[in-house]
Amino acid sequence: EAIKGTVTQVALKHNEDTLDADGRGGFGSSLIFEEFGIRYLGPIDGHDLPLLIETLEFAKSCEQPIVLHVITKKGKGFNAALKHPEKFHGTGPYNPKSGESAPGKPGTPPKYQDVFGDTMVKLCRKDKSVVGITAAMPSGTGLKALEEAVPKQYYDVGIAEEHAVLFAAGMAATGFRPVCAIYSTFLQRSYDMIVHDVALQNLPVIFCMDRAGLSANDGPTHHGLFDIAYLNCVPGIIAMAPKDEDELADMMFTATHQNQPAFIRYPRGNGEGVPVKDQPALIEVGKADVLQNFANNGKPKVAFFALGPMRSIADNAIEELGTENIDAAIINPRFTKPIDAGTTEFFARAADVIVTIEDHVLKGGYGSIVRDHLADQQIQTPVVRIGWPDEFIEHASSVGYLREKHGLSGGAAAEKINQALGQVADESSALGQAAGK
Repeated sequence: EAIKGTVTQVALKHNEDTLDADGRGGFGSSLIFEEFGIRYLGPIDGHDLPLLIETLEFAKSCEQPIVLHVITKKGKGFNAALKHPEKFHGTGPYNPKSGESAPGKPGTPPKYQDVFGDTMVKLCRKDKSVVGITAAMPSGTGLKALEEAVPKQYYDVGIAEEHAVLFAAGMAATGFRPVCAIYSTFLQRSYDMIVHDVALQNLPVIFCMDRAGLSANDGPTHHGLFDIAYLNCVPGIIAMAPKDEDELADMMFTATHQNQPAFIRYPRGNGEGVPVKDQPALIEVGKADVLQNFANNGKPKVAFFALGPMRSIADNAIEELGTENIDAAIINPRFTKPIDAGTTEFFARAADVIVTIEDHVLKGGYGSIVRDHLADQQIQTPVVRIGWPDEFIEHASSVGYLREKHGLSGGAAAEKINQALGQVADESSALGQAAGK
């Protein structure tokens, strides 16, 4: 009872201090919950630790549902964070005195989010119908650059991904070309809107999905490992994955010329160090890019389909296997929907083994799409799929560590390829013996 009295007095005092001009304030909030039989406590100062503990102890003693209204100040105790709360939501190394971010190493490639932001500025300056939309993540997505350079073509709808997609659909229906920048993992919240309000209406909304793939420092809630699977079943869309930062700009430019929904997935972090053209180029929709063709040297043929910036794993696998032992082709698929059926089938028929590499779960991923397509065409070339297993991937400070642990490495790929080539050789030998009889 003593605790109850103290808490009640503090809550009442706070409510009296925060009554607005029309007399609502904290009492208005409490009445809503009390009408439903839910006890309302607060609002209280979330930075007053003794009061917070006291209130929680009282709440624990109650035998009815409790809503505890706590008010905090984002960044309290650190002036730099108070001045720039959005920046300090999640940050890399910084100077604790000034709050300035630590400079990157000289020669470090730009981050994908920065290339995205710069490209948005270019597109918006040339085309007034292109607009950028974020759900309270201007810095994280890179749209801060657009807000500063072309503010009239920038919209922040707050932490409301579902509304962001609906807002984009409404703008597209009136002739705009909205670019909705949402992390892959957060776009899951808007799936119903993607299907019913964008795809079903065939509206030209462009979705730029940052953090697609592993986001090691952010942990399992932020890994963008499911978007290929959850988008592939939606009719009428285009889905892309650039191999580098320059191709990201090209895909964004290409998407603004399409009259249907388009999705672009790209990872967190720095690009590949490829120069970005001043003027992005159009890409043929559904067309893959052959980076390295077969040498036709008589060695077993392995065709690598490396989706997005995953070529390094293919290169490492080739090195592990030895260029003297295999004849390798490397293809940049570019599109997961529609896939380049002609290129896929050509290399599948020419190769002894097909290898797909993706920063996505294997279940329902790009490798599954390729394998299903080849099965439909009755092409029986073995498909080795390199991707994330059917489990939630843990938090780690290093992408490389998690890739090694879960088999997304050149060494692991080489081992699987050797096994597949061995099975192909055994089957060929068995067929030869059967023919001889």
